[in-house]
Amino acid sequence: MSDDSGPDAGDIFGGLMEGLEMELNDKLLEKKGIYALKCTRIAGAVYVEAISSGVPSELAQDMSTDTWVNLMGIPAVTTQEEQ
Repeated sequence: MSDDSGPDAGDIFGGLMEGLEMELNDKLLEKKGIYALKCTRIAGAVYVEAISSGVPSELAQDMSTDTWVNLMGIPAVTTQEEQ
């Protein structure tokens, strides 16, 4: 005789796994966000320190961009102004 009154063990396990996956994804996203903010602060500090040391603005900006790219591991989005 089969008991259909309770939830299936597969449904329970699937629900637990789904909940765990969502929790882990949330934590990973939070870690990535914190890392991105720290990288932004570091790149900004590079720019500010370079400017305060007398480095020309364009070079300081390039230094900051290089720092961002190296820390984040992704290229920065840049635009060129029309001449």
